[in-house]
Amino acid sequence: MDSHFYAASAYAQLFLRGARQPAAQLLASSGLTEASLLERDYVSATEMGIVMRNIEASDPDSGWAARVGSQLNISTHGPLGFAALSAPSLGAALQVMEEFYAVRINTLSAELQQAGNRYRFAMTDLSGDELYGYWILESTLRVLESLIETIVGHPVGDNVVISFTRPAPAYADELERVYGAPCEFGASHNAISMPASWQHIPSPLYDESTYRANIAKCREIIAAQADDRDPVQQVRNILAIHFDRTRSGDLTTQAPPGLGEIAAQLHTTPRTLIRRLKRHGYAYKMLLDQARVEAAEDLLQQASLTVADVGERLGYRDPANFGRAFRKWKGVTPAAWRRGQG
Repeated sequence: MDSHFYAASAYAQLFLRGARQPAAQLLASSGLTEASLLERDYVSATEMGIVMRNIEASDPDSGWAARVGSQLNISTHGPLGFAALSAPSLGAALQVMEEFYAVRINTLSAELQQAGNRYRFAMTDLSGDELYGYWILESTLRVLESLIETIVGHPVGDNVVISFTRPAPAYADELERVYGAPCEFGASHNAISMPASWQHIPSPLYDESTYRANIAKCREIIAAQADDRDPVQQVRNILAIHFDRTRSGDLTTQAPPGLGEIAAQLHTTPRTLIRRLKRHGYAYKMLLDQARVEAAEDLLQQASLTVADVGERLGYRDPANFGRAFRKWKGVTPAAWRRGQG
């Protein structure tokens, strides 16, 4: 398995707690100990895979991975979980999980898809380890189902469908019992799907400052993990962290980091950074505009902020300059765009 794959140590600890055998037996040959799990933020996917195989050997065909997913509470997911639960709506919460799941585990890719009158969170295993992939998917789908149930306020039942691309395992009935929802096998996607209208359900736990603060923490973690060979993603991360702070209210008038400041953070020179971005088909101004327009759309949906307030938070001291920039991005004035969202 790729040496860059990892999972949160907290997940490994919960897998051990949910198993029926002593931890020392389940950690055999992994190189891990209970003490080392407490000291580390992450374990490698290879180490996690050994632990999972030991659990499977002690409790075969039981649906244990899905059951562990039921035990992964909010604190287990850290800032990812807090950001999802404090998001304004179910759709926004699922977008958090889609964008930032790598904060906790990076052997999955995720994509939100609209399919007719259904809205689905589809996932693909990247590990190349078939068994590991099955177990992680079973657990993650239960985590997502729990998030949905928390926001809608009741068990999902037949409104939700759990889908797997794999054939039905011997414990398929146990999976249906754990999920409390229909499971289908041999499907086109590994996914959890729900009525499309559900994405607009407001979260009873919505808190703008908590949401934005934890989004910023997720971005900081992703930035720390970023491949230093990808300058575009590095610059995007730095700009996103800045604008997340403006959206949360931590910053109000500070200008976004300039090219020189970003180059210093990346331990290079502005000229070198310009060349590196150009090789990837980008320029700093292009990335800054992308980050600004995304932040502008979010801020304009906050009724408590005037258009001038939004422009100021984005680094425009003159509201007219913000208006001109926004018309260039979206083809309409900020006020007209805001009315169109009502």
